[in-house]
Amino acid sequence: MNYTWLLKSQKKFFYTGVTCDLTFRKRQLKKLRGLITENHEQLCDALEQDFGKPKFEAYGAEIATVLKEIDFHLKNVDKWAKPVTANGSLLTFPSRNKIYPQPRGTTLIISPWNYPVYLSLMPLIGAISAGNCAILKPSELVPNISGTLSALINRVFGQEYIMAANGGVEISKALLKEKFDYIFFTGSNRVGKIVMRAAAENLTPLTLELGGKSPAIVHEDADIEIAARRIWWGKYLNAGQTCVAPDYVVVHEDVRSDFIRESRKVIREFIGEDEEMLNSMTRILNREHFNRLKELVDHSYVVIGGESDHDTRYISLTLVKSAWESTEMDDEIFGPILPMITFKDMDKLISRLQEMPSPLALYLFTSRNKVKQKVIRKIPFGGGCINETVSHLGTPHLPFGGTGSSGFGTYHGKYSFQTFSHLKSILDKPVWPDLPYRYPPYSNKKFSLFKKIFS
Repeated sequence: MNYTWLLKSQKKFFYTGVTCDLTFRKRQLKKLRGLITENHEQLCDALEQDFGKPKFEAYGAEIATVLKEIDFHLKNVDKWAKPVTANGSLLTFPSRNKIYPQPRGTTLIISPWNYPVYLSLMPLIGAISAGNCAILKPSELVPNISGTLSALINRVFGQEYIMAANGGVEISKALLKEKFDYIFFTGSNRVGKIVMRAAAENLTPLTLELGGKSPAIVHEDADIEIAARRIWWGKYLNAGQTCVAPDYVVVHEDVRSDFIRESRKVIREFIGEDEEMLNSMTRILNREHFNRLKELVDHSYVVIGGESDHDTRYISLTLVKSAWESTEMDDEIFGPILPMITFKDMDKLISRLQEMPSPLALYLFTSRNKVKQKVIRKIPFGGGCINETVSHLGTPHLPFGGTGSSGFGTYHGKYSFQTFSHLKSILDKPVWPDLPYRYPPYSNKKFSLFKKIFS
């Protein structure tokens, strides 16, 4: 595929102005919705083929959420797209000031393998809603779902407007050489750096949705039963292969034994021992990731779990005793293994977390408002929950994104529309009155008057 030619055809189509029309945008969103609802069984089957994602989880995390997002955009895009009146100032008086949300143009969306439908279509919804053209590059690591999704998109949309470029790394490299108007990337920090370097060559603005080691903090006053259940639920989803999964847990030393006891109970309830319950857990993506996680378990102090099956790429929910200097604290785990560290002093814990790379998410379990506010104010992280995990992704009213090494830029709901829009500021000044004080020559009298007015 000649991507230079494809991008030129998209730019040509964009400059016709068709995509700016709100009726057109809503019609395309409805097309996308129809594509998903009519083919959700096929999409769920492909997800199961690639990494054993159970249908309940596949539909809930990757289909229903996307449909709700489309509905939210259909309901609100007229309001979001309207010019917004802004205040002027004494310096610009008299004038009328407005902010016009305008589409960026041709956009590139590079999505990862772990939620291949959700993380492809959520940014695509924003691109469509804001009036852009788009090329979507899904992950080659999940060939069944990427092939299925690409075929459906290319069947429904014309390539001069939206196209899915399915294939290997060489396609990503070729696309990154092109001059897009915006790039939206979700994935690892390592690849994020490659994408950012490529974007810098063309001065292309971008959003990076990365990851990091997202902590769950269990304070001494936490409801331990709820904390254990919700932390392990966040770890169970997609077998921990989630960018906002609790990566490790920091438990107050006074409730450490209670947390282990409740964790053992919860894990037994979640995965049990019969074959049906075991099969309801997503498998690890491939042998490479399985071997990495297996080695991590083998070299850790296992408190609960540790079971695995090489043939099915199954690893059980596993709690390991850890320390800040342990190997499992070096990188994001991205699997169902939960390192546990104990703490005694919250201020010292906050200082430790301030020194670490900013995570994409943080989860705090406490009932004390003072502790909540201290953690929110003092620790840098993308977003998170109090007495819950992962669920902040489930509302279109909250912006989702990272900070520092976990990325930059936000999306979901209105924030997706804004990410894929340029906010164009316009000052409209009448020809009369035309006050002479601002024009040369700048006499001392004028300067004195200016200082008097504006000081």
